[in-house]
Amino acid sequence: MERATERGAVDTLVLWGLTLLTLPGVLRSEWAVEYSGNPLCAIRGSTVVIPCSYKYPDLFKVETVMWCHDDEFCNKMAYVSHSNNTDISDAFRDRAEYLGNKEKNCTLQIKNITKKDAELKVAMTPQKEVKGVSEGDSVNLTCGTGSCSLSQSEFTWFKDNQQLPETQSTLHFSPVCKSHSANYSCGLKGNRQTVSESMNFSVKDDAWTVRYTERNLCAARGSTVFIQCEYEYPEPYKVNSSMWSRNDVDCTGKPYVYHSNNADISAEYTGRAELLGNSVRNCTLQIKNIRKTDAGEYRFRFVTNGCEKCGGPGVTLQVAELKVVMTSSRVNGTMKEGDSVNLTCDTDSCSLSQSEFTWFKDNKQLPETQSTLHFSPISYNHTGKYSCALKGHDETMSDVISLDFQYIKTTFVLAILCTVLAVLIVFLIIILCIVRRKDSVNEVKDTDRKRSFTVTEEYANIATTSQLGDRRQEVSSQLEDTCYASVTRQPEKKTNSWEMKNVTGRPTSFTEDTEYGNITRPDMSPPEDDVCYASIQLINKHPKNKRAVSREQESQDDDAVIYSAVGMTASLS
Repeated sequence: MERATERGAVDTLVLWGLTLLTLPGVLRSEWAVEYSGNPLCAIRGSTVVIPCSYKYPDLFKVETVMWCHDDEFCNKMAYVSHSNNTDISDAFRDRAEYLGNKEKNCTLQIKNITKKDAELKVAMTPQKEVKGVSEGDSVNLTCGTGSCSLSQSEFTWFKDNQQLPETQSTLHFSPVCKSHSANYSCGLKGNRQTVSESMNFSVKDDAWTVRYTERNLCAARGSTVFIQCEYEYPEPYKVNSSMWSRNDVDCTGKPYVYHSNNADISAEYTGRAELLGNSVRNCTLQIKNIRKTDAGEYRFRFVTNGCEKCGGPGVTLQVAELKVVMTSSRVNGTMKEGDSVNLTCDTDSCSLSQSEFTWFKDNKQLPETQSTLHFSPISYNHTGKYSCALKGHDETMSDVISLDFQYIKTTFVLAILCTVLAVLIVFLIIILCIVRRKDSVNEVKDTDRKRSFTVTEEYANIATTSQLGDRRQEVSSQLEDTCYASVTRQPEKKTNSWEMKNVTGRPTSFTEDTEYGNITRPDMSPPEDDVCYASIQLINKHPKNKRAVSREQESQDDDAVIYSAVGMTASLS
């Protein structure tokens, strides 16, 4: 019997033993059991194979073989394995299997190793427990045990329970990045039962950073939104690529909103998303013609020749419809003229950051650009259909809201009626004034016509008397030119003298035989309605024919004066 101490071997406390029963049962030097010279290291949950060989003299034949555990002489009657399958320990039943034979091979296989002292662990080197791990450091993570060295060369690595492609026993991070922060575990390749407990690997993100100006944005459908962004990284690294993603925690999901290499860009954002930044520090994203489906969380990621960074949490974008909200100073009841009313351009779900708007009344643009229209007090002039839009983006126009009340319409009608009535009254007054003026002018014309007709009728036939051949007398040239306002006859005198009053009021007497000629008016203007005669000729009372006698008799009967010729000039003031 040979002893083999398995340090770190699963299910092995101190001793493994192989017993061979032979006839006549005497052990000699030709009898021997040999094990591997190297200690075995097995992992909990794995399968271990214990190589073994034995020899005995050729004259003998093996009848029974058995494996014992922690029994120096194998006489406890609790075997790991027995060729007759008797007295098997419950701890190894169905797990231990004899792979040898009864000639030379005595190899044993044990499945699902259970000893906890041989568990796999993830160890970090070098240890940085005091200051911690920062971006840019060099760190290794190794899969192994604390008690022995594993002979298996292939492993399986897990990061946050997600399998990694690496199969070596050590992960190398040079430089280490914030993106490497995670919970790491490892196991033997092909055996999930050997997976170790996870180790938290945390890296400080003070070198590669992404910052957003605002974490929450509200955009109106159809508008253009700007997601302000900045990023930093240490020298001498350079940016290889940058990208924007939506609703993707690690920024690796495809397709992208934007990619610097124009790779894997979503068709929904083609021609609408544009990076306004550069490959140094600015990562601002612009999205035009915002749609309802654009709502979500946006994150920026950049990759350098050292580390990469996904900025999270990202910027949450909400998309809403513009609408006009009406508020009144009257809490209850119908609004009346004189109340205060506000119309505000807003959304239901979020608050817009844009401060300038365009207002429309009955589809006509108003000059106001603020978010709220104030009507204080409100009147019928404010009635109409109102809508609003973001300034410069008419495609964001809201639905219309009617500012229309019955009392406002009644007041408007009354105002129109009063205005029409006032216009009619003014029009009638103007017509009356025009008619009265025409009547006054016609009256003056009739008066002048009558006055002219009287003078014409009185003197119509005066000029014909000059044909009678009466002797004319001339007024003495020594007499001053006089304009006579009236000429009266003084019949009581036999001499038939005439008396005439000049404009000075002093009478001037003439005898019947006096003949007047070239009586002219002075420079003074005559009074209104006075007639000034340029020349007067007196006819002798002694007729030379019957016609003259007849007219003389008419003149005597009417106490009138007959003139041979009168030249009249008159002026009406």
